[in-house]
Amino acid sequence: MMCKRVLVVGTGYIGKNFADYAGGKEDIAADIVDSRSGWQQIPFDNYDCVLYAAGIAHRKQTAQNKDLYYDINRDLAVDVAQKAKFAGVGQFIYLSSMSVYGKKVGEITQHIKPDPRHNDYYAHSKFEAEAKLKNLAQEGFAVAIIRPPMVYGGDCPGKFGWLVRLAKYLPIVPDTKNKRSMIYIGNLSDFLCRIVLNGTGGVFCPQNREHVNTAVLVKLIRAGWGKKTITVSLPEPLVANICPAFASLFYSPVKAGYQIFELEDSVKKSLHSLCTMRVCGEK
Repeated sequence: MMCKRVLVVGTGYIGKNFADYAGGKEDIAADIVDSRSGWQQIPFDNYDCVLYAAGIAHRKQTAQNKDLYYDINRDLAVDVAQKAKFAGVGQFIYLSSMSVYGKKVGEITQHIKPDPRHNDYYAHSKFEAEAKLKNLAQEGFAVAIIRPPMVYGGDCPGKFGWLVRLAKYLPIVPDTKNKRSMIYIGNLSDFLCRIVLNGTGGVFCPQNREHVNTAVLVKLIRAGWGKKTITVSLPEPLVANICPAFASLFYSPVKAGYQIFELEDSVKKSLHSLCTMRVCGEK
């Protein structure tokens, strides 16, 4: 069996989890390196694919840190891609974001073009990186752009950790009947493995097989601790203004085929990991 060798640049949450997940497969071998040091000294010609998983996110955006977003999310990504192309690497994968579409609520179809919000440095830096990386693509050098929605898992930074903290102290949950695209880290890692094995380029928007209702997600989290939850139906606009996580934001249509972990199972795995690391406290 032919084994694809992948170099992961970036030791953050997604990069580490992908490298661990790929390590359990016979047809992929993954090495991981920090984006700030080390990758310059590594010869890329030993690899079939470079996955750029570095990025600046989950922090307050200010005028003072604006340049950092463009330095890491755009310029460094292009530098790494250029080195990969020059070394004869056949595929470059870039982790972008759903935020490039500039939407906080609503449906994102295949006909909607990216339009980052003017004050969102994170989204703009990702979008500009996408454009520069696409220009590098040619025969023999495939560029795959991945635009995941909210990623969740045991030690995932961002919105899921916030929802876990909210669920711990919120026995009554507003149910807005909303729909959100989300992807469990295990499903994302598996999807990335498939992209590596296929050697393909293009733009991809992976998500769980089903859209997630936020109230259902909170109930599953609380059920994992043995806690009961009361849901109260409320209008989405009313709740979303106070708590954006209860607004609808989703890719449509949902494309199945790569989901390994179903929602309930993925939430259980996430909570188990969180409590093992003593992040979420008592069950």
